[in-house]
Amino acid sequence: MNKIAKTFVAGSIVFGTALGISVSNEGVSHSQAQAATTQPWYEYNGYTSKGGDFVLDQAFYNGLKAGNVEFNGIKVNGKYESNTATKTLYDQKFQQVDGNKANNVAFDIQNKAVSFKDIRVQYGQNYKYQEPMNGEKKAKGDGLYGYDVGKGHIVFYVSDGYVKSATLS
Repeated sequence: MNKIAKTFVAGSIVFGTALGISVSNEGVSHSQAQAATTQPWYEYNGYTSKGGDFVLDQAFYNGLKAGNVEFNGIKVNGKYESNTATKTLYDQKFQQVDGNKANNVAFDIQNKAVSFKDIRVQYGQNYKYQEPMNGEKKAKGDGLYGYDVGKGHIVFYVSDGYVKSATLS
């Protein structure tokens, strides 16, 4: 009987130690599971009118969706409001600029670099349409196509089936 008691006590100590270690390990793994995730971000540097097909890149789309798009060091998002300060860098026109943040940016896209069909593939069919504000409609489908993409908004000016310019906010 004495052997049974000693075995029981030794087993309890071993079991208790093992249980204490597993509780300790669980706390460590829990804190490791809370690692920070990174938000998508897109940076563009240089002239847009020499290309512009970056608007079709998935990385650009993801940055727009997260509200993290930057042109030549200026982060653009519609949530930023400032005085009516404007700024032109390269061929982009920024509105409501305050330091390195702006409410919106307008930029040209190279002629025939991005078709409206390409835009519909990347951005979908859920757009708001407006007829051209200046001049006449040259072809069916000419006008402004606005997309809400997560935390961002982009409007494409389309003429003759191709995107001529865009405004991002």
